[in-house]
Amino acid sequence: MGAYMCIASNGVPPTVSKRIMVNVHFHPVIHVPNQLVGAPLGTDVTLECNVEAYPKSINYWVRDTGMSDFVRLTSI
Repeated sequence: MGAYMCIASNGVPPTVSKRIMVNVHFHPVIHVPNQLVGAPLGTDVTLECNVEAYPKSINYWVRDTGMSDFVRLTSI
């Protein structure tokens, strides 16, 4: 991604140029460093999920148990 410049010259002045921006769109790539996290009941735990994507992704956690326990999520 970034700026690129096309320059055209054929020996007849003037040399001309055109600047363009290139944005590469790609699907999200996810890396979860700890696949299994344990903690005593009632204590805080940090779940880490690193995501690289363009355009920027929307990230969230979903529990597969269907239980509605209180969970506070903080995105860093």
